[in-house]
Amino acid sequence: MRVPESIRNTRGFNKARKIKHTMVDAKGKYSDKVKTNVKEILRKKRHLSDDEKQRIIDLIHQDNEKNEIPLFVNSPLVSIIIVNRNGASHLSRLLKVIDETIHLNYEIIIVDNHSHDNSMQLIESYKNLPITVIRNKNNETFSYANNQGVGIAKGEYLLFLNNDIKPLDGWLNYLLETMLSSENVGAVGSKLIYPDCDTSKINKEKSYTIQHSGIFFKEGDGYIKPFNRDNAEEYESLLNKTEEEEIIAVTAACMLVKKSTYLEVGGFDNNYVYGYEDVDLCLKLHKAGYKNIYNPKSVLYHYEFGTQEKNNNNEVRDRRLNNQRIFIKKWNKWLRKELIQDKFYNKRIFTNKPLTVSFVVTQSDENTTAGDYFTALTLAKQLEKFGWNIKYQSRRKSKGQRDWYFVDEDVDVLISLLDAYDLTKVECKNGLLVKIAWLRNWFERWVENPSFKKYDLVFASSKIACNFVKEKTGIDAVYYPLASDSDMFNENVPSSEDYRCDYCFTGSYWDAKREIIEYLNPELLDYKFNLYGANWNKIPKFSKYTKGFVHYEDMPKVYSSCKIVIDDANHVTKEWGSVNSRVFDSISSGKLVVTNGTKGNNEVFGGKIPEYHSEEELTDIINYYLINSDEREEKIKYLQDIVLGNHTYQHRANTLKEVLEEYYKKPKIIIKTPVPSWNEIHRWGDFYVAEGLKNEFEKKGYIVKIQMLSEWNDSSDSIGDTVIVLRGLSYYKPKVQHFNIMWNISHSDLVSLNEYELYDHVFIASKYWTEQLKDKVKVPVECMWQCTDINKFYPEYNEKYKSDLLFVGNSRKVYRKILKDLLPTEHNLSVYGADWGGLINKKYIKGDHIPNDELHQAYSSCKILLNDHWEDMREKGFISNRIFDGLACGAYIISDEVSGLDELFKGRVSTYSTVDELNTLIDDALNNPKKVSKDISGHTYEDRVNQFMDVIN
Repeated sequence: MRVPESIRNTRGFNKARKIKHTMVDAKGKYSDKVKTNVKEILRKKRHLSDDEKQRIIDLIHQDNEKNEIPLFVNSPLVSIIIVNRNGASHLSRLLKVIDETIHLNYEIIIVDNHSHDNSMQLIESYKNLPITVIRNKNNETFSYANNQGVGIAKGEYLLFLNNDIKPLDGWLNYLLETMLSSENVGAVGSKLIYPDCDTSKINKEKSYTIQHSGIFFKEGDGYIKPFNRDNAEEYESLLNKTEEEEIIAVTAACMLVKKSTYLEVGGFDNNYVYGYEDVDLCLKLHKAGYKNIYNPKSVLYHYEFGTQEKNNNNEVRDRRLNNQRIFIKKWNKWLRKELIQDKFYNKRIFTNKPLTVSFVVTQSDENTTAGDYFTALTLAKQLEKFGWNIKYQSRRKSKGQRDWYFVDEDVDVLISLLDAYDLTKVECKNGLLVKIAWLRNWFERWVENPSFKKYDLVFASSKIACNFVKEKTGIDAVYYPLASDSDMFNENVPSSEDYRCDYCFTGSYWDAKREIIEYLNPELLDYKFNLYGANWNKIPKFSKYTKGFVHYEDMPKVYSSCKIVIDDANHVTKEWGSVNSRVFDSISSGKLVVTNGTKGNNEVFGGKIPEYHSEEELTDIINYYLINSDEREEKIKYLQDIVLGNHTYQHRANTLKEVLEEYYKKPKIIIKTPVPSWNEIHRWGDFYVAEGLKNEFEKKGYIVKIQMLSEWNDSSDSIGDTVIVLRGLSYYKPKVQHFNIMWNISHSDLVSLNEYELYDHVFIASKYWTEQLKDKVKVPVECMWQCTDINKFYPEYNEKYKSDLLFVGNSRKVYRKILKDLLPTEHNLSVYGADWGGLINKKYIKGDHIPNDELHQAYSSCKILLNDHWEDMREKGFISNRIFDGLACGAYIISDEVSGLDELFKGRVSTYSTVDELNTLIDDALNNPKKVSKDISGHTYEDRVNQFMDVIN
């Protein structure tokens, strides 16, 4: 049963709807997690029998033997450099077969890092091999030891080779052929295979699978990290991939590079300790203009797991963390840009994934009747022409789909078409995820969603809706109407006898008011009428015309088989000027539309679509254009030019691409605010500080993402270059991938000297405390006072907020100083803020909060604005932002004494130190009202952003 429209539009129903959605979402996510965990537990683990192992081994060798090994006349010398540390067992395996698998001139340089096993005796036993040994007295790093080998190498080419390798025949010849047959080659790498891993703890299920077919990048754990392509893929799955490929990096477990090129880019970086050296080198080669290439014909077994699992776990962990820090600092910003560009243009050098877009829709299978899916589907078809990949997040999930809040880590862009989608519930491992809201209807509900401001981009289907979004949220929405798929809807579609009629209506009836019910009377028209859509049999006068629901793929035939299509803009789009897809599709099909949507008609078509607003008008229009076919065709041609020239989904796809391209190019700032969650932003002034900064940064060309406290440590900040932490009550540990700035605006007693030094730059909202800190910490420290938003705080009287005394602030269960000094009072006092119940007489409490867009009215309409500071702020000279906001409104302010206030606003704020002084100031101001200058020059968000930019730039 569908709830009547009169009830659905009430505030109580909307509240009940949100509660229901919350419960359904929670149940769906929990159920999905349980099913996923059970599925993993029940998953059959990969284990090979001896026969299966031998079959794959035979396949690997057969695959290798079918290739013709390239031979060279007077081949250049290749210096094979092997670093060894207590690796006798590995060296034995390698040296036993190395000569029989190489068919060119080579030398071997073994750099031994102070081994204390029998490595040296083993090496000396291979007198038939051209081996030179460097014996170190210490266990040197991978980079240092290899660079030692390079220093004595005689070869024109260098082959870096791990000791835990077993090569197959021709491996080095294939690599050299690649090097010699292409121009500007940097490094050349091989296909590496796991050996028998039954004894491994980590790789137990990977026996005889692919370990490495090149290195790609992805976002993970907040930074851009390398990973081995095709790791753990079955060997058979890569049998047909026999061509060389340019790729961003290859492993130095087996890497060929020209010696002069290696030296040109600086070789392996000695700052790394057994990790990232090879990736770092490949990135340097790429930036220098060289191509790194993977050759799948060069095949080797790599016993990596055996080496790594022998190392001390703590030692390995510390080493990796240090290598990560070095790599991130050096490469992360550049890599993020290159990775996004690679996906965007589908280059497949940095990643094997194209840009992936996922649409949030009601349902995404062939049985759906939801129009949002078909809108997404038609746009998706155009996006696929860019080489992009498409997915769907379905509210009503189909078989095999996960709950709609679990977004795959390969999704780059999430486009929600539904206002009920709550971004705070989304789980996605891709920290670079761009979230887009596409508002097509229910515009009020969209902006009321607490998570609406989490969207990175907002699209709206009409200019009226764009203006509404700007007014209510401050967000600049992209004008993005619905459109038509001209490949699907066009004049070449043949008509069908099944759908032939003179005029028709397409759209379902969901028990909501529709003007077509009141205005259309087919009995008055001597023409054939067809009605397509669900539930029209509920309307008696339409029952004999209804043809039922038509699948989307048949809609082109519906339009091609009629002459006029009626558009009935419904109650959730009509007043917003949002034009329905049936308008675009039918005009694209060469059919005339008549509409009741004046605002959309004027906005998109200049008012040229014939309009009806009564039964008489609709009847006359249909009669007129069916009789006068020449005028109908002339009107269609005019409207069709508008649609095909501006409103196809190819146009929309191009717009999306342009908007995303611009978004990705802009520098990005993350502002971390200590507000606990998006549901509580109205109770925290810190959010409005963040929003004020955001607005000014965006005017200067930045993209700004605001994070709540609950989001501080997730990876959604990985898209940012700079992080600004509004340090109040909550501690944050800066991440190495960012340029980290602290703005300490309050509660400095909670911040240790060590915490300040974790940042790259520190701003303090106190001149006194800045001076105290400068000589105690090594990082740069500057004073940055709080400020105000002059677009939000200005004089504007409102009788609703008229009072003698006004105090705005949360109690945090503490009796604030100025109220404690004042109460009880006979004056007309208004207190707004949370948690005052039980602390003060309820007659003073006027509300939990004042909407931020009305706060300036409250400050402008009181005779005295009361202000105080938390004790630590008062002692250390942190001046409340209420002072700045109040002065911008021309309010007369009485505050407790705080260091720096008189210097900052000399004579413009009255201060007291005793109860008597407070009462005297109040009585004097009430008897002799004070005029206060609203000049706040030098203390706006624009001023603060300029100060931030001096540091960021």
